[in-house]
Amino acid sequence: KTDAGLYTCDIGTDVAKSKVSVQEKPTEVTKQLEDKTSPAGQDISLSCELSKADVNIRWYKDGKAIRKSQKYDLQQEGARAILIIRDSTVKDS
Repeated sequence: KTDAGLYTCDIGTDVAKSKVSVQEKPTEVTKQLEDKTSPAGQDISLSCELSKADVNIRWYKDGKAIRKSQKYDLQQEGARAILIIRDSTVKDS
């Protein structure tokens, strides 16, 4: 994006101008989530990797947004997004 702007070619007797716009590529998931099976009572960690770092991530369970709490820990390490489900129960399936 920093390359966007007005470029000119000046030969003294004439000038050519070009306006350059640069659009960022959309963020993509480069490593998908994997299915997990765990005994009740254990923590479960889910992670996916993205094509860019520091992207706003939202996690959902059955269409409902997950927020950071004692039950859920949401982490982001560069291009890796991590959800930790604490003390898993059957209801977490």
